[in-house]
Amino acid sequence: MGKKNNIIKALCQPLPFLDSSINKLQLIGFTSIYTIFFLFVFVPFNLNDWKENSLGYITIGAIVLLCSQFIVRPIFGFKNLKIYSLLLIFALELLLITFIIYLIYGPSFPTFSAKFNEYLVTLKHTSLTLSIPYFIFIWYLNLRHKMSFYKEAENNKIQALLSPSNELLTITGENNKTILAIKYHQLLYVKSAGNYLELFYLKNDKIAKELVRASLKELEANINYSNVIRVHRSYMINTQHISSYKKTRKGYAILIDSIPDTIIPVSYGFKSVFETAVHKK
Repeated sequence: MGKKNNIIKALCQPLPFLDSSINKLQLIGFTSIYTIFFLFVFVPFNLNDWKENSLGYITIGAIVLLCSQFIVRPIFGFKNLKIYSLLLIFALELLLITFIIYLIYGPSFPTFSAKFNEYLVTLKHTSLTLSIPYFIFIWYLNLRHKMSFYKEAENNKIQALLSPSNELLTITGENNKTILAIKYHQLLYVKSAGNYLELFYLKNDKIAKELVRASLKELEANINYSNVIRVHRSYMINTQHISSYKKTRKGYAILIDSIPDTIIPVSYGFKSVFETAVHKK
């Protein structure tokens, strides 16, 4: 079950950078340029007999990708892509590109079986040509997105600035400029990610995330709010937002409001703290 949950969690990771028009154009441009270079320099799959049509194949691919990214995705609401929806879109793009190439350039065969086999061969060649630049550039976009995210977080620090109601957590950057100020009851949970913290909180009834360069130990020392507690070496939670929890062999497993696909563990060392906190609720 653990491995299955990890796979599901990985497939549900968001890819917000793929909503950018510039990034989508860069993806299509990189894929097209790579394909030109690949077909004309390496001449793969014994393509000498149909090399004269290579520019036609590339044009078809670019047009399908443009239509898919800028027309089909908005029409069918494919925004805020996750990995599983990206794979689905890519599979549909691949099938459509292959079908159009086969329809225009494919040889004529007398039987359906021969036609289907030729389509499968075309699909294999298309997938081998297209998938490498497509996913390499998405990996690059993802890396660039994370680097910019971390760079912004480098100058962020956590301060617990006490408002009159003692309920305000403020994150400041350079020159003590306020980057984020939230009331403690908006905070859902905090996850440690190396030298950074991922703060998940409610913003207009939607889940938002802020990345801060700090440790859980530093955060814990600056928080003066009894409902926010440490439950694991990598997690702090706001007990106000616990939707359910169950006992496990090592401690507890917690579900947080509005985030049903995230299970937060309570380790043995923090078990008594957690039990005390939830019994007070």
